[in-house]
Amino acid sequence: MEKDLVLEIGTEELPPSCIRDGVASFKALLEKNLASNRIDFGEVSVFHSPRRIIAYIKDISVLQKSEEKVVTGPPKNISIGPDGRPNQAASGFAKSLGISTSDLEDIEIKGKGIYLGKKIIQKGKNTAEILPGILKDTILSLTFKKQMYWGDHQTRFVRPIRWMLALFGSEVINLSIENVKSDRFTYGHRTLNTSPLRIEDASNYFQVLEKDGNAIADPQKRSDMISSQIKKIERDRWKGKQRALIDEKLLEEVVDLIEIPNVLVGEFPSDFLYIPADILIEAIQYHQKYFPVIDNNGKVTTDFLIVQNGISDNGSINKGNERVLKARLSDAAFFYEQDRKHDFSYWEKKLEGVIFYFGLGNMSDKQRRLKDISLYIVDKLDKKLQGPDGAAREDLINASAMCKCDLVTNLVVEFPELQGVVGREYSKERGNAGAVSSAVFEHYLPRFAGDSLPETDTGKILSLADKIDTITGMFMVGNIPSGSEDPFVLRRKASGIVRSILEGNYDIDLKALIDFTMSLYSDSFDLKKSCGDDTAQKIFDFIIARYRFLLDRQDRRMDILEAVLGSGCGSITDIDMRFKAIEEYILKNDIKSIVWPMSRSQNIIAKKQFGNIDSGLFTEEYEKKLFNSLKDIKGKTAILIKNRDYTALLTGMEKFGKVVDAFFDEVLVMDKDPSVKANRINILKEVVDYYLNMADFSKLVIENN
Repeated sequence: MEKDLVLEIGTEELPPSCIRDGVASFKALLEKNLASNRIDFGEVSVFHSPRRIIAYIKDISVLQKSEEKVVTGPPKNISIGPDGRPNQAASGFAKSLGISTSDLEDIEIKGKGIYLGKKIIQKGKNTAEILPGILKDTILSLTFKKQMYWGDHQTRFVRPIRWMLALFGSEVINLSIENVKSDRFTYGHRTLNTSPLRIEDASNYFQVLEKDGNAIADPQKRSDMISSQIKKIERDRWKGKQRALIDEKLLEEVVDLIEIPNVLVGEFPSDFLYIPADILIEAIQYHQKYFPVIDNNGKVTTDFLIVQNGISDNGSINKGNERVLKARLSDAAFFYEQDRKHDFSYWEKKLEGVIFYFGLGNMSDKQRRLKDISLYIVDKLDKKLQGPDGAAREDLINASAMCKCDLVTNLVVEFPELQGVVGREYSKERGNAGAVSSAVFEHYLPRFAGDSLPETDTGKILSLADKIDTITGMFMVGNIPSGSEDPFVLRRKASGIVRSILEGNYDIDLKALIDFTMSLYSDSFDLKKSCGDDTAQKIFDFIIARYRFLLDRQDRRMDILEAVLGSGCGSITDIDMRFKAIEEYILKNDIKSIVWPMSRSQNIIAKKQFGNIDSGLFTEEYEKKLFNSLKDIKGKTAILIKNRDYTALLTGMEKFGKVVDAFFDEVLVMDKDPSVKANRINILKEVVDYYLNMADFSKLVIENN
């Protein structure tokens, strides 16, 4: 027999910024805890609203599964006498289990022998008896970016817990956390329904909450309702002549701020439409959480959409929001007018008074480094980026000199979320090239997980320069992320580096770029005390860890990545190309023909001294063949690597492996003559180095068939 279970954790208002990450682990924790307690269950679903976190589990078995346990006692050879009768050790063990010695069984333990023991069937309990512990442990295991204590309690949670509902079918599951005990009552919308709502059975929880409580638990349903109401407004009120600009991240945030949506149309004075459209849109969206509206020509209109947490409005809510937006836009207009009196040279001078980080200079210093790093990158990349007249270099010089200037504008000081947008619009107004203006904004991208990447090469390169500069500087002063702590969001910046490099197909040596950036800091600041000899490698490993994370999310083979990194390759694009080539090769060929010759050679030369190969010491035909093969492929290998033709290189390595195998079959490496032995070890060192041109194949995991 099965029953459904509903668990609701009622809280004070949950912060949208961290609720989804925390709730995401709820499902996995419940599934793990139920399974580990031998309880069968069906589909597990989790939901949330601003006041509650909910789990609904279908078809939970009312009985825990029985379990067979093997209890072992003393070894048989010391528990049974020569006459075959059990001695005191056997009797004592049987007594501890409440059985007679005749009920004991022979239990074979691999590698140890025969022991006396007993197979015991542990009958399952009623699920309702076990659920209190499972549910409490699950709740206390939930983690959020921000957690808090409340009152005099010792429990940490995202917000204070105010009630809990736990029903297994119609049965209340009793558990308590601090002074809150579970029951069958929930609460609806904070203002539309303040009385407790009695839930008779788990199966009617959602219906009662929505119908009587005016609260919708499912965030996807709330999102769909918002979208449906907006489409109705666009169709019926605007007759298809206007449409709302829906930013998915903002929509998600708004959904997490409401329990039942009601979309309203507000209007602001047309006097504000002279403010650059993107600044206007950002101010409406990210400061006020409203949705701006544009006409069919893409121009911002005076209408905007508000999502009310309720079901009706007598006009006061709409008027209140219009009043608030008008005040904010009045501020924006005032600061915009103040900024129009200045140019970028004025703001660039002001950057000298803004500290980048203690010990790393000011923001003006950073802009100068960005120019040097950007030019270093573009010089290392393909000439096609520079254009026939070197336009890309000029654009990068101009963009790097302006990209941080908007940080000291009046508008960004008042509206920090407009950084980048203000810089781009001010750059356009002052007649700068389109690529320059775009790069001023794009160098901040990506700003969060899933954010778009820069679209222009100028923007991508400046973004790379900015992020590598920040990561390098922070590592050089010892601000290295550890565990979950990452106050300077360096992991996000490293992910941006990886994504931009792969998106732009920028084949640049990351290790050399890190060294160059470190040299810029070392030339200006004394960082010897905080910067160790291994800092450059730590920075490289830190950035590569984000590439590893990217592959891991795609369930790709990590041993292939470790093999490629073993080659010493420093370009993420090159690493990615090698990874894909090996991955594809493994699908079509037997990689053992490459792995085994290299691994065998590597094992032999381990911890050996090396010198030059002396062909005069050759005595065997197959060592001559191996040496000649090495000479023959050396030049070809360099060309294949330069052209990134790794499929051809792997094919050549497969053929070369046969020569290595023949060498091992016919030649004794450990010859009695020390000189001959050393010479053959030198040959094998060349063999290993040849394979390392592509990867350290010994790191690949080979399945034995």
